Amino acid sequence: MVQLFLKDLNDLIRGSNLLKKLLIIGCGSIGQRHARNAKKLGVENILLFDIDLKRVEQFANEINTDRFYNSFEDIFSENSDIDAAMICTPSSLHLENSTYLANKGINLFIEKPLATDLKGVEELVETVKTKKLTAMIGQSYRFHEGFLKLKEILNDNVIGKIFHVNYYGGQYLPDWHPTRDYRTEYSAKKNLGGGVLLTTMSHTIDIVQWLFGDITTINGWKDTLSDLEIDVEDSVFLLLKTNRNIIINTSFDFLQQCPQHSMIITGEKGHIKADFNKHYIEICKKNDNLIIEYEFDDNYRYLKELMYFFKMVETNSQNHDLGITIGKNVLEILLDPTIINICNK
Repeated sequence: MVQLFLKDLNDLIRGSNLLKKLLIIGCGSIGQRHARNAKKLGVENILLFDIDLKRVEQFANEINTDRFYNSFEDIFSENSDIDAAMICTPSSLHLENSTYLANKGINLFIEKPLATDLKGVEELVETVKTKKLTAMIGQSYRFHEGFLKLKEILNDNVIGKIFHVNYYGGQYLPDWHPTRDYRTEYSAKKNLGGGVLLTTMSHTIDIVQWLFGDITTINGWKDTLSDLEIDVEDSVFLLLKTNRNIIINTSFDFLQQCPQHSMIITGEKGHIKADFNKHYIEICKKNDNLIIEYEFDDNYRYLKELMYFFKMVETNSQNHDLGITIGKNVLEILLDPTIINICNK
């Protein structure tokens, strides 16, 4: 896999017109990852923006650039030829930042979720369409080695008709970024768009629909079960049905001291169990059992995701598998009123 991936990178760099100028909005952990990966892919002119001037300056020194800003006015007074921007701010700012940049005619990569409510989303979709921009929602699981292998297995119909799926996981929120106070992280704060539903479940809804069809029925609830010092839910439980008549039971939380990320798919000929933390997929049939292990690199999916975005920008693609309407659809599902808030805080 490593040799193949290096070939992918080399082919991209040799065969593509790489972005001349890429703007990173927000230099927290995911913004820094994307900036480093853009450098790996050969992008030379990377502009950095963060309202925290000290943080953006420190990171600019790390990646050896003097192009860092904490003012949009300064960015555009000095740069009129930005090819694309990556929105890596807290979720509550995604829509505002994206709308501002779309109106300037800049192609967009928007980290999930697209927004924290639907107000203004349709206007952004129309602006992207009218200006013929490439806009992509960041959904790195689409490029994850385990999910790619699982989709390949499902496409081979090895367990026949699928009846139902259990998809669950969780990780202890204070362990996400151990060097930081979890209480200050966007995921812990309602006003920044935190909580399990908008953060973790953004991935869940997208990957469920990618694997099992469009969601047609939703029931569920969200709750705060722990004593974590947060003002958002720490647990979400959903029961879904897709247009392929597949029932999906899914739950994720901020609570599990030993991280979990697993899926069990039950079909007419057996079941498939995928453990995305231990990097294996088990196919269980009546008289047959097969375990498939796959290589995993934590940064692989982010590099592949960025390669995909660059290709969409290069080809000026408005209609692709991770377009802005995908982000709107996921957000509509996340905000469905049948997901009841029973938080006890």
